[in-house]
Amino acid sequence: MLGRMQAYGYDTATNIPEGRQEPGSAARGQDQASVIDPCGGGARNPKVLLNDSAHRLHGKPLAEFSGTNTFDTFNGWNDSQGPDWYCITFPHPVECNCIEMTMGFPYRDGGWWTTLGVEFRRDHRAPWLPVNNLTITPSYDFEDHRGERRPFETYALTFDPVRVQSLRVIGMPGGIAQFTSLARLAVYERDLSRWNPMELPGPPLPDVFELIDSAIVWDISESMKKLCGLDVALPLMEYYLDEARFSQFWERIRHNYEGEPELWFLVGNVLGWRTWNRRTPAVARVSRTNRTEPYIHRTFHNTLGQARAPVVVDGHPVGEVMTQYVILEDAFDLDWHKRWAAKHGIPWRDYQAAIERSPHKTTSQMEGAATLLGTIANTIASLAQHISRVSILEDDHTRWKRELVQRAIDLMEERLERQVTVSQVAHEVGLSMPYFCRIFTEQTGMPPSEYLINLRLSRAQEYLRYTDLTVSEVAHLLGYDTSYFSRLFKQRTGRTPGDYALQHRSHH
Repeated sequence: MLGRMQAYGYDTATNIPEGRQEPGSAARGQDQASVIDPCGGGARNPKVLLNDSAHRLHGKPLAEFSGTNTFDTFNGWNDSQGPDWYCITFPHPVECNCIEMTMGFPYRDGGWWTTLGVEFRRDHRAPWLPVNNLTITPSYDFEDHRGERRPFETYALTFDPVRVQSLRVIGMPGGIAQFTSLARLAVYERDLSRWNPMELPGPPLPDVFELIDSAIVWDISESMKKLCGLDVALPLMEYYLDEARFSQFWERIRHNYEGEPELWFLVGNVLGWRTWNRRTPAVARVSRTNRTEPYIHRTFHNTLGQARAPVVVDGHPVGEVMTQYVILEDAFDLDWHKRWAAKHGIPWRDYQAAIERSPHKTTSQMEGAATLLGTIANTIASLAQHISRVSILEDDHTRWKRELVQRAIDLMEERLERQVTVSQVAHEVGLSMPYFCRIFTEQTGMPPSEYLINLRLSRAQEYLRYTDLTVSEVAHLLGYDTSYFSRLFKQRTGRTPGDYALQHRSHH
């Protein structure tokens, strides 16, 4: 169900900073955002949230996990004094009881909620009211930390049915920079007695991280750091690290967010991260070029360099291993940088400090790093290909076991009246008795002997219900002594076979 998308923020201060909307402007029903011109990596228009794809990214290429498919409220000031909200306004009132919310990126400095609610209003003049009995599935982590959050996680916000003209999610943003990042909002009227929120998709994983665990790349990066002082990563790798490894990663780069930026970070803040990301694509480049050899990516007047090496699996580039940005000493033009700093109003002492904080390498050193990255990329590709082949073999083996067990069950059902045994079935399918029992139990959750008893009792119930056979005849037909059969039947069903036959035959 789609309406007009609005994303709002709320500022309790009397003086609204330039670039923020007055709190009451939402009542006019215009398409707008709390930050008129957000400077984060997301889209400029919150209408991007009205999509049906952000929650279906599992196994897709890295390029589809793009910040441009999200909307965030980052304004660069770290000064949120009230809640963020995202509002959907409909052309006429609608009934609803559920919102699906797909988060965007849990950035290093924010992108999540620390509180969250749902509010509605019945028409444009009505006040905003909270919904009743709000439930969030799966449970949302409201701690103000990155934690184990993953990109594009989907949540169901269910509540008592309500008729609305406008509906919004509202809450306090989190992180150092105090902002939220969303990728999708969808409103539904659902029969919650039949719909299971646990069927929501889990956090999607890009194809490259299905093939190779991000932890492996991180561990390689640790060795590279010790060897030549350079960090190594795959695009978006940080979002798929466990909390311990992410904490190590954060310790390396947190100074950028705490007032001591390196040059690349200072430039990104000045230009705006959307502009920076266009100049320094880390993801889209992979799928749009035929690069297979390591290279140095240069940007910002050839001052900043980054060694890169494509990871090619089965002839297809799935990502690039890359270092962090360094200053290329032999390409540094001091006069140009002084002019650039002056043009953008950056005091030279601050600009120079950012230069000094940045790692410095020569072009030759980075060429050597790129060559080494090529070896690492080949290693990762080999691991990925091995894992892929093992996965295929595992899938084939699983399918073989499933088909074998189904054949065994078919044999049991066909030969119940011939007093078939488990050992006979194992022999028929060509397996030893111990191995057959292990596979059968693994696939069905019970030993074959127990499964065979259940089949016999089920067949006995059919005879007792639909034929005139006596209890003794049924027992004999299925290979049981009458006394043992009666005890077993009552133990499993709670009734004697005679009582069962009397009850059901009287109805036919």
